[in-house]
Amino acid sequence: MFAHRDALERRYDGPIPPADPAAPPSDRAARAQLFQRMAREVREQAARMRRRMPAAALAGDPRLDCLQRDLSLYRGQSMSWRPPR
Repeated sequence: MFAHRDALERRYDGPIPPADPAAPPSDRAARAQLFQRMAREVREQAARMRRRMPAAALAGDPRLDCLQRDLSLYRGQSMSWRPPR
């Protein structure tokens, strides 16, 4: 898990090219989509971890707790950046 996060963080070392998907979005809808994509990636990563772990180890696993907090943050941010209707 941490190797994946390290790889993601390394993408932000130095200037971000304009065509990079990590470039800051310019409008509310794009920011909402960015956070939705990040939530989807975390959800998929957590699902992969759950499939590999025995059921007894799931309840207290700190890595899953961290992913759950990340997922909550990304969902909340995606909702707060949604354009008003």
